Amino acid sequence: MLTFNRGERVRLTGSEEDKIYVIKDMKKIRKGGVLYLLKSLEEDSVSRLYYEDRQSLLEWMS
Repeated sequence: MLTFNRGERVRLTGSEEDKIYVIKDMKKIRKGGVLYLLKSLEEDSVSRLYYEDRQSLLEWMS
């Protein structure tokens, strides 16, 4: 499982949307996995919770 850091830019690979998000916060879950709080980089920004366990759909953006 890949782990990301706060402030990194990522995008969801399985999504039809092509939005880029910044990781605002993250928390390890007791069952195993990580819960991320993502915020989009748009004027009308959207916050999104994303849970990641063994398979990651997050991809680093430069």
